Amino acid sequence: MTPALRARTIQARLDALVARYPAWGPALVVTLWFLAIDALRLRPLLTSTVGFDGRLYRAATVAWLDGGDPWAVYSGPIRYAAPPPSLLAMVPFALVPEDVAVVAIIAIGLAGTAWALRRLGLPWWWLAFPPFIDALSNANPQVFLLPLLVAGAAPVAVFVKAYAALVPLIRWEVKALVVTAVLLVVTAPFLPWVAYLAALPSLVATLQTQSDGGMSAWVTPILLPIGAIALVVMGRERAAWWSVPVLWPSTQWYYASMVVPAATLPAAVVVAVPHPLTATLGAVVTAWMVWARWPPRQAGAGDPVPGA
Repeated sequence: MTPALRARTIQARLDALVARYPAWGPALVVTLWFLAIDALRLRPLLTSTVGFDGRLYRAATVAWLDGGDPWAVYSGPIRYAAPPPSLLAMVPFALVPEDVAVVAIIAIGLAGTAWALRRLGLPWWWLAFPPFIDALSNANPQVFLLPLLVAGAAPVAVFVKAYAALVPLIRWEVKALVVTAVLLVVTAPFLPWVAYLAALPSLVATLQTQSDGGMSAWVTPILLPIGAIALVVMGRERAAWWSVPVLWPSTQWYYASMVVPAATLPAAVVVAVPHPLTATLGAVVTAWMVWARWPPRQAGAGDPVPGA
């Protein structure tokens, strides 16, 4: 049996399987899968503090505003390690009490993501996507990225998280890249870039340690070419959203929340699991589905929105 014939045979069997169930069936199964993983993720919060990351980001920003070194800020064994622009993005939250800042990050992230899902034409149950819940429970500024990128505010997203730049870069959104570059130049004199560059070697090591090697293809180098090929096969629009979880080093689970605009349901089921292999495997699943053109549309997961 030739590869092409084998692919058509698999596709026919999958089509027959899907046809046996109601249209809402896959969405219900995926939602229950999301909620089960969410429950496991949120259970530790019953005996711990909500918003760990948000508190750390705020503390580092407060230290910077007070003239201190933000990269000397720790919360227990966890060290602040984000680039200088993230400090600027956190200034509004540094001006209010810590608990207020955490609530604000969670509320804005939840409302913004709900808006982004509506803009993308995706159903509300995507709010239960486990990587997003992971970011939300930590009050990590990651929760701002999807709404900002979908709204066309990529330069702001880059100031929140530097790796957000991969989305407009791969999509070659020249205007967004130029505005980002201008903003970085204009704000450079006000940000502690010298201190950051001096601490960069130790910060890279810190990120590697704190992420336990990360969850992207970098965790196992043999996965890098596999991940890269998957990104090429799925096309530039989808690859822009998958690139960070698949190829960025020292990733955390919540980085995968960026794939929502380009995820198929099977890929979302895979990447919802917090395991170092799932981002690459999810990209491979997406690439195969694009290549095989199966199915043309996913229940609750459409094509990437042009210009999002």
